[in-house]
Amino acid sequence: MGSRIKENPEKVFEVYAEVTHPEATSSDPEVRRQFPEDYSDQEVLQTLTKFCFPFYVDSLAVSQVGQNFTFVLTDIDSKQRFGFCRLSSGAKTCFCILSYLPWFEVFYKLLNILAEYTAKGQSCQWKELLETLYNLPLPEPGSTVHLSVHSYFTTPDTRELPSIPENRNLTEYFVAVDVNNMLHLYASMLYERRVLISCSKLSTLTACIHGSAAMLYPMFWQHVYIPVLPPHLLDYCCAPMPYLIGVHSSLMEKVRNMALEDVVILNVDNNTLETQFDDLQSLPNDVLSTLKNRLKKVSTTTGDGVARAFLKTQASLFGSYRNALKIEPEEPITFNEDVFVSHRSSAMRQFLQNAIQLQLFKQFIDGRLDLLNSGEGFSDVFEEEINNGEYAGSDKSYHQWLFTVKKGSGAIINTMKTKANPAMKTVYKFAKDHAKMGIKEVKNRLKQKEMAENGYSVAGEDIHQKSITSPLSEKKEGKQREDRRPITVHFGQPERVPPPRPPPPKINSSSLPARPPRPAVKKPRGNALPVEARMSSISSPEQSEANPSKRDDVPFSVSATQDLN
Repeated sequence: MGSRIKENPEKVFEVYAEVTHPEATSSDPEVRRQFPEDYSDQEVLQTLTKFCFPFYVDSLAVSQVGQNFTFVLTDIDSKQRFGFCRLSSGAKTCFCILSYLPWFEVFYKLLNILAEYTAKGQSCQWKELLETLYNLPLPEPGSTVHLSVHSYFTTPDTRELPSIPENRNLTEYFVAVDVNNMLHLYASMLYERRVLISCSKLSTLTACIHGSAAMLYPMFWQHVYIPVLPPHLLDYCCAPMPYLIGVHSSLMEKVRNMALEDVVILNVDNNTLETQFDDLQSLPNDVLSTLKNRLKKVSTTTGDGVARAFLKTQASLFGSYRNALKIEPEEPITFNEDVFVSHRSSAMRQFLQNAIQLQLFKQFIDGRLDLLNSGEGFSDVFEEEINNGEYAGSDKSYHQWLFTVKKGSGAIINTMKTKANPAMKTVYKFAKDHAKMGIKEVKNRLKQKEMAENGYSVAGEDIHQKSITSPLSEKKEGKQREDRRPITVHFGQPERVPPPRPPPPKINSSSLPARPPRPAVKKPRGNALPVEARMSSISSPEQSEANPSKRDDVPFSVSATQDLN
C-alpha cells in the first residue's frame, strides 16, 4: 500500500559499526569496529560512514554529544534501511546499527548500552549482546525479548498509532513545532512540495522528519526522503522533484546560497516556516477547523490523540474512496476517479481533483486494489476509523454496495461459488464483515443508549445473550423493547410503524362441544349454592391477559458481553 518498510526481514539488524572521524577534516570517516566481522557489503559501509557525521564537525556544540539520530538508505527495491546512530566522545565517534526495522526506541536504547560497554572496555558483554540480537528470530509485536540479565526490550507494534510519550519521534516533533506550523507542514506534504527542515539538534531534526511523515498515514511519502543530509549531498536541495529533507543548522548557510526554487523551509530552532504557497488555505475549511480544534484539545494530554486527530482528517479527506471501487463479475476491482471526486461538496471536489494526481494517493489506491484483487484483503486503523466515524460521502453508496454484494446479484455470487475467484471471495467477506459492523453496531449502540436512558444497566456495547426467562417475561420484554425503538432504525429511512396487535381470541361458548347431560338430582331449594361457589378457581387465559399485574414479579434480566473483535 505504498509503504517503504520491508516486511519480515531476515535479521533484526544488518550490521553494527563504530565509526570514527579523523582529526583532519579533509579525511573521510573510518569504520573502527563492526559486527558481524565478515559483513562484506563495502558499498554500504562506505555510505554509512558519511551519514554518521551529517554536520560541520568544527561547528558542533558540546550539547550535541550523545545525541541519537537516524538516517535512511534506500535499497534496490525502494525499501528503507534505517541507520540508528549515537554520537559520543566529543562527536568524534558514532555508534551505528543498520536495520530494516523502524524500532527507534529499541535501537536507541541498545546503542546506549553498547556505548557504555565500549567506554568501560567490556568487550565480552558487547559481543554477547550483539550475537544474541543478530541471531534472534524476528519476534512477534508486543513480545518481551531478553538479551542478557540486564538488557531486554518489548517488540514495537508498528500497526498501532504512535502515542506520546512512548513514540520518541512524535513526542519531539510535537514539543518542538507549534500547532500552526505543524498544520502548514502537513498541508505542504499533502501537496507534495519540496520540504526542507533545519535544526541544531540532530535528534530533534530527524524526529521532526519521521514524525511529520507519520501524520500522512495511511499514505506514505513516495519521493526523496532524507531525514538528515550529509555535507557531500547538499546538492539534493536543488532537486526538481518533491522531497522531504532534514539539514543540520551548521549547513544551512551554504544551502541558502544555492538556487532553491519553491522550497518550504521549517526552522525548528526559531519555530518559523517559509512558504510561497497557500496549501493550508486550500484544504476544505470544515476539515481544517475540526483538525485545529482536535489538536488544541489533545495538546496537553498523552496517548495517541495527536496521531488520531490527523487520522480522522485523512479519513474525512479520503475515506470515501470506497464509494469509487468498481466491481464487475469475473473482472478485477478498479477505482473510478470521477465517482470519487463528483459525489463530494464543491470545496472538497477542488481538493480531491488535485489529490488524485498525487503520487502518495495513487500508491495508496494501488495498494488497496492489489490486496483486494490478490484475495488477501486488509484491515487497519484507517478502515476502522471510517467504519466508526461519520464522514461525508462515506456511508450511503458504500453501504448500498455492501448490501448488493452481500445479498447478491446472481452473477457475483455465482462467480464466487463456482469459480472461487479469490478477489471476489475477499470482497464478499470484506463486505459481509463491514456490513455487520456498519449496521449492527449502529443498532446496538442506539439500543444501548436507549436502555441507559430508561434506567437499565448495560455491561457492554453488543448484547449477545439473554438469561433464561419465562414466556410471560419474554412477552413483557418484547413490549418494552418495542416501546424503546429509536426514531430512525436505518440510515435515511423513517421508522416503520408496526401494525396494531390483534386482540386476543375470544372463546365462543357455542362452538365448544356439548357436555353430556348430568343426571338430574333434586335438592332442596334452601340448600342451593351461590353462583360464585360453582365457578372453577383456575383462571382462563383471558383473565391472565386482563390482569398483567399478577406477572409483575417476573424479573427483567439482560446479560451483556463486549465484543472485542
